[in-house]
Amino acid sequence: MIKFFFTFALAFVVLTAKTQIPAGYYDNAAGLSGGALKAALHDIIKGHHELSYDSVTIALRVTDQDTVDTSKVVCLYTGWTYGKYDFGNGSENWNREHVWSKSHGDFGTAPPAGTDLHHLRPADASVNSAKNNRDFNWGVTQYIDGSGPTDCYEDTDVWEPRDEVKGDVARMIFYMATRYEGDNGEVDLEIVDSVDTSPNKEPLYGKLSTLLAWNQSDPVSTWEQRRNDSIYYLYQHNRNPFIDHPEYIDSIWGTGTLAEPSNHVTNFTVAATTSSSVTLTWNNNDGAVPAQNYLLLINETGTFTPPADSVEYPNDTDLSDSAGVFNVSHNAQTYTWQGLPAGTHFYFTIYPYNNQGNSIDYKTDSIVPQTDDSTDIQLYSPVLIISEVTHPSNKATAKYVEITNVGQADMDFSSGNWYLSIQSNGGATWRDVPITGFLKVDSSLTLAYSDSIFNLYYNKHPDIASGNITGNGNDGYFLFLGGNHNNGTMTDAYGVVDQNGTGTNWEYEDSRAYRIYTAATPDSVWHADEWIIVSAATQDMTPGWHHRMLTWNGSVSSDVNNKANWEETGGTEAHYPPDAGCKLIFTSAGTSPVISVNSTFSTIELIQGVSLSISNSAVLEIISK
Repeated sequence: MIKFFFTFALAFVVLTAKTQIPAGYYDNAAGLSGGALKAALHDIIKGHHELSYDSVTIALRVTDQDTVDTSKVVCLYTGWTYGKYDFGNGSENWNREHVWSKSHGDFGTAPPAGTDLHHLRPADASVNSAKNNRDFNWGVTQYIDGSGPTDCYEDTDVWEPRDEVKGDVARMIFYMATRYEGDNGEVDLEIVDSVDTSPNKEPLYGKLSTLLAWNQSDPVSTWEQRRNDSIYYLYQHNRNPFIDHPEYIDSIWGTGTLAEPSNHVTNFTVAATTSSSVTLTWNNNDGAVPAQNYLLLINETGTFTPPADSVEYPNDTDLSDSAGVFNVSHNAQTYTWQGLPAGTHFYFTIYPYNNQGNSIDYKTDSIVPQTDDSTDIQLYSPVLIISEVTHPSNKATAKYVEITNVGQADMDFSSGNWYLSIQSNGGATWRDVPITGFLKVDSSLTLAYSDSIFNLYYNKHPDIASGNITGNGNDGYFLFLGGNHNNGTMTDAYGVVDQNGTGTNWEYEDSRAYRIYTAATPDSVWHADEWIIVSAATQDMTPGWHHRMLTWNGSVSSDVNNKANWEETGGTEAHYPPDAGCKLIFTSAGTSPVISVNSTFSTIELIQGVSLSISNSAVLEIISK
């Protein structure tokens, strides 16, 4: 189960950094280029206010704080966020990363180079260690950290950061090579077009051509500008000129335009198909000149027009014209075409390319890889899951179990011989309840212990009433097809067979257990990450109501947890307040939605232009499988 926690303030104070470059700051660089420009920029940014290494830690809590949750900092290479005070070298800690590794010039952690904020960033401690002091270039193998997979790649002598910060890294390296020119006993740093640049602590870093390309492919972001301003105004009182004027990089080091990629990819193939998607995979085959990106094409004819150099082809995933285009970055090595018609044959090809705009250079010669396959034929069928299990704290005999059809066809229980079976205390006693009737798509069926008690507490009748619905918080419920627990096939489970649930993670005594919206696949093995179990009485239950899609109308108030502000499919008011078993679609209708109490949801869709606010005291938890 993946969990995200969000806390926002409706009333808050924001420190807005000055976003203007100080007047006249770059006047002495005006009209210059090449070495003269580099020398002028050096004179402008040298002699900055120096920090101690301990002060760097304090400053990073400000310069690199998460703009969503300001109690956290953002790690450079992974984008992971950690608490500002989770500083150290342990698991789930961050520490100070020298982007220009301190061994490349042997300047250590002493001012000015060793404490220069313009190249010091928070990094996950173990990822920082893995990067070590390697040069920057295209990697080969994805780096998998102990805390999870990253979007970084590595090779023996090189480290490739995630796409979102490639340009950031490049501009930090260019800054260091400009700021430190050997004045007053300082280190003289230079960028070279090679890797393994510092086996004996030479003051060199690479790879120049790759850094130039990254500067182009990942332009300056608002994040970088805000950070540059913070360092200037709050700490060092100097700026990274390549954030303010990225064009200075081309003027000093060249355009960074790469040659045409050397080779095509290998093993370009269809890895998987569904009735609406095709997944492609391939292996990079870089050669002397790696590809920065790949252009993927799809159509139904198998005849492709090669892309023309100097022409950008924007992404087009609308296949209503039976053709599409998509650009993927180096190292992606997979892409899934979605939204395809069922039972249709498609052809695919891939072209490597370098550079952007008028400089784009596609490799179209030699044998261009091509593959083809068909989407699967759509077979519609009902899909049954156990969606809710209850044991009300105020009236145990008002218990019920809910089964929901999350498939694409209605279910007629007159065929198939379905049973809901209950195992008491994980022992030898089983009770089998045959399931009868008819269950429409996206509808739920309730099996209750008592018709009269159920009607008394929920003001409706259950679909099936049986004294065998006896689960007491430690008893498992299991769905069988083709017979009961003795001769049927188990298709779905709540709990573990032959296990007493007392003290386990599936115990539901005095509680309500319900399945999250994104868990819509039956399984004979119970998965804790598909369920939410909360203490509950009869007034907290939602019988016959699961896997609903609710649309915001805001007709009564701004309260997200008021059911009167929501419509079900067909326009009727929601029967119950929304929970993690629903999909919530927020529209611009009515009053703008506000979460004012702690809330747990699974699937949220915000229509473009719509904002969802969270009050000072509330926490929104989003749980997804």
